[in-house]
Formats: sequence, structure tokens, C-alpha cells
Amino acid sequence: MAANQGPMDGAPTVAVQGSNTTNVVGNYYDNRMTTCYNCITTYDGHRVTIQSTSRIAPLDRLLEHVAHGAVHDSAERGPDAPKCHPETRTAVQGDILSWIEHGEQDDAPKRILWLSGPAGSGKTAIAGTIADECYKRGLLAASFFFSAFAGSRNRRWKKPFIATLVYRLIQHESICGLKEEVLAVIDRDPMVFERHLDQQLEELVLKPLRKVAGHSNICHWPAVIIVDGLDECETDADSSSGSDAQKEILSALSRACADTAFPFRIIIASRPEPAIRDFFSRSPDLAFNIFLDNKYNPDCDIRLFLEATFSDIRRRFNLPSTWASKDVVDLLVEQASGQFIYAATIIRFLQNPRLGSPQQLLTQVFEWRSLNDSKPFASLDLLYDRILRTSPEPLLAGKWIHFANSQRYSWSSPLHLKYILESYPGETEHVMGTLTSLVELVDENREPSFHFYHKSLLDFLRDPQRSSDLHVNGESSYRFMEDRYYRTLQERGRRSSADPPTNSLAPNFTRAFCLNLPCCIDPRRRYTSRDVEWWLANLSDQGIRIPRMFTSIHQQCKWYSCLPACGVWRKGILRHCREHGWRVLTIKETLQDRFKKLQFYGQDMFPLRCPELESAEPFPTRPEA
Repeated sequence: MAANQGPMDGAPTVAVQGSNTTNVVGNYYDNRMTTCYNCITTYDGHRVTIQSTSRIAPLDRLLEHVAHGAVHDSAERGPDAPKCHPETRTAVQGDILSWIEHGEQDDAPKRILWLSGPAGSGKTAIAGTIADECYKRGLLAASFFFSAFAGSRNRRWKKPFIATLVYRLIQHESICGLKEEVLAVIDRDPMVFERHLDQQLEELVLKPLRKVAGHSNICHWPAVIIVDGLDECETDADSSSGSDAQKEILSALSRACADTAFPFRIIIASRPEPAIRDFFSRSPDLAFNIFLDNKYNPDCDIRLFLEATFSDIRRRFNLPSTWASKDVVDLLVEQASGQFIYAATIIRFLQNPRLGSPQQLLTQVFEWRSLNDSKPFASLDLLYDRILRTSPEPLLAGKWIHFANSQRYSWSSPLHLKYILESYPGETEHVMGTLTSLVELVDENREPSFHFYHKSLLDFLRDPQRSSDLHVNGESSYRFMEDRYYRTLQERGRRSSADPPTNSLAPNFTRAFCLNLPCCIDPRRRYTSRDVEWWLANLSDQGIRIPRMFTSIHQQCKWYSCLPACGVWRKGILRHCREHGWRVLTIKETLQDRFKKLQFYGQDMFPLRCPELESAEPFPTRPEA
């Protein structure tokens, strides 16, 4: 027991840890660290306040690091998550389920199954269907479905991967004692989630499994962990280094499979991207590879899918039985070239009433048929090209798609994303209304949504050899983004001068807009002091955003002359900072900034600092790289 100066009139405070404590009114506390304020008693003639710091329960701490939308049955993935159409992909499903249940009997048993194939071949649908089937049979231990286009950004990051698997593992009552062991680790080391994945796996999975070995019959444990979309995993900070994250995950999983305490099999579904392909090629005995090629007769499955969905369309639109005959299905199967995404996009296209009746649209599809073209994805590329051209402004639609993809995690609501994209009410329907076979514009609740059905659409638009004149290069895409932010700033949160004030959206939208503006500012535009004042008045998190704007607006200036926008913004920012007691640049720092532009690395290192950091050490000269 230690006595310290307390909060009440100089009374000492006694902090009690690791003990059971009874206060003067008889309340009983049984915690390693409790919270008890204003519990006053007498200790050696002094008034004593017994007080300690509350703590987060280990399970709550674990939940903070879980990607809730990544599990196979999450609400985020929803009931419409990709699944195999009934009676399709039965051969490959049979091979996978046989490996799960009887793979140990193989001549050379392997603990990892790599399900790979080209874009649009149906990997996620197969993984989702297998996950559902394993769940019904009690075989699914855990799952993680990566997605580059998910609503929550942590579904494309490696950081929550182990925590999500761990959370699902400890839910299985058949693995006796695992939950208690895992939570004890988190209780002892709350920072365990900040370690690299290999160490997280060791501390949160392998060590606990070793401790509970023999506590229950392993025959009753679930058998398989499913990881889908590994090629869409990125590092948490730098999306260009996704291959490093993918290799780190593969390394951790392969190490787990080499440990005798780890009884689970692992299914990994991904495109054969170079980093993943290279990893498995270096250890050819590590994984059993299933590649979705003609061996599994995708044409037969695509035919079943088309026949079933055409029958449904006939019933809903009261079409004659001669519509979409066997010859039509055969031609579409040929065009699909084994790509389920082609067939699925065709069906969504036929069901867009804005474009016409299903009869008219199917005729249009056949008018688009490609000639004998040996390029990969030729049929899919032609389909994407023609559907995009149904928009009255196809190039603008491409810019919208790029913008929605790059900005989807900067805005908490798709409604706000729509709001900044539109230059007038209803523009979304005008530009994107005919593209609902490619992009979901409203969700099941009729709320705005910018959900891409398949990653191959972005692949198409990014490759000028595939998208031709519809290609939007990086510079053009960035200029469009700057333009939309500039126009929104001029409108002060309105889409047009004819719009009424956005009372319902203003608080959240304006806050998000002001936070994002420093990364999307266009220094070539003309701004006024009123623009700066409005931004500062509506800005939260000033300690970070003001220095960031201060640096970003200056990046394109020459050492001998600043752009007019830089002068307006920096003058307004410095005036605001002086009025609010900030530490501003000295003359020497201003000169240094002219010849060697400052970069914002953190609040405590930057010369422009808010009052809370005013007493920090002087700004250090950044070392040479």
C-alpha cells in the first residue's frame, strides 16, 4: 500500500492493486485494478481516499482489434455475399470438402489448400459456400474475408487478421480452456496486438493451444480456417506494399501449420499474384493447389447459372419460353471463357429497367460480341467497355468510379461521398444510373452506396491497353478530386446555389470535408480569406490539420515565388494561430521553408504548434535521408 498526495484538500491517496478491498460503506471489490472514488477512511490519523484506475476487460480489448465485417456470416457481407448458385461448382466443392475431412489420409498430407484462379473465376463464391457448409457441419474454426471494396477499411488490412481469427476460435466451447488462456494473455500484455503477426500468432494461438492440449477431445474440435481474398490485403499505412502484408500472413500461417499444437487446416483463396505465387513456389510441399481452370468444367456451371436466372427473368417479366434459347445460352457460355463474373454482370445488366426491356438488352449484348480476340479477358473487357458507354458521360463515370474507390475510407457515409461528387442534385442518377450492373448505387435499405461488384472493373479502368479512351490516368483522377473539393468549398457545403442549406447533413459532412481538405487542396486555384476563415471555423482536430494544410498548400511553390493560393492560406492560418496563442515560425524557419520545404511528420516536431505543445523543444532540423 502506497500513500500519495490525493485530490481532496491534500489528503493522501492509497492505491490498492491485486487485493480485495472493503470501503467504509461495505461495498466489496474483487478486481486486479478497481475504481473507487471518494471512499474516505482513516489511516494513521489521516484522511485517505482509496482510488485506482479502471481497466478495459480483456475480451473488450480483443473486440477492439477485430474486423467484425470480415467473418463469413457478418452483417456487412450480408445475405447477398457471393455464393455458388445451387448445383454449380459441385466438383471443386467436393474436392475441397474431401480434403478438409480426409486429407490426412493422403500419401503426402498438406495442411494448407490454396484455391487460386484468374479474376472473375468465382473464388470468393466458392470460399463463401464452403464456409457456410463447414459452419453447418461444425467444421469451421474461423474465417477472414479480405475485401478491397468493403464498407469497413479493416477488411483490407493485415492488422486485425490474427485478432479476428482468435475471437472466432475462443467461441468454440469444444476447445476447453482456450478462451481463458487467451484472455489471460491479453490481460497480462494488452500491447500484444501491436506486435507483428508471427508473434501475435505465437502468443494468442500457439501458446494457449499448447496449454489446453489434452483438456478436451480434439476430434470434437472444428477443423478448418478459411482466408479469402488474400490478394486484396494491404498494409495498414501503405497500399503499395500489399505484397509484404500478404507474405507476412502466409509466413505466419505456414509456421502455425508446422506446429504440432495447431490442429487446423487452412484454405487460402486468392488470385495467383506474384508475391503469393512466389511464396508457394518456394515451398512446393507446403500446400495443395486447386486452380480454377477447365478441369472443373466452369462452362457447365455457367450454363446452369444462366439457365436458372433466365428462367427467373422470364417469369418476372412474363416473357415467352422461346426467349433466351439454348443457342443463346451456348453463345454466352462461350463468351464467358470460364469467368463467372462475365455471366453475373450480363444478368445484372439485363435487369436494369432504365436501359430497356430484357429482350432489347439481350439483343444489345449480342451486338457487342467480340470477334476472335486472343487477349486475356477480351469478352469481359468488351462488356465493361460497352456498359460504361451506356452512360451519357462515360469518361466522367470513370472519374467517379476512381474517386469513389480512392475516397471511400475518407468519408464515414456513402451519402457524404455522393454529396461531394454531385455538382447538382440528381447527377448520380444521370452519370451512373445505367451502370448498376457494375456498381451498386443504393443498398437494400435504399440508402446511397458505392459498392463495386468485382475488383476486375478497377483493373480494367487502370490499364490503358484494356480500357482505351475510357482510361483515366492518375493525374487526371487527382485533378478531378481537387476540383470537387474546390467547388464544394466554394459552395460552403451546398451542391448548388439552388439547394437549401443542408441542415441535416451539415454537422457531419462539413466536419469530414474540412478534415479531408488539406490532402486535396488545389494550390493553382484562387481562394479568398473567407475560404480560409470558413475552413478554420469548421475545423476540428486543428493541431494536426492546420500544420498539414500549411505544408501541403506550399508544396508546388518555387523558392523564389509562392503561388497566390499559398499566400492567402498561409496568411490566414498564421493570423489564426497568433490570435489563439500558437507557436509560429521564426524568421530563420521561414527562410528554411522557402529553400527546403517543411514536411509535417507530427505535432511535437513541427514549428507551427498549438498551445498545448507550445512548451515543446524547439523544432529540430530534419536529418538528411
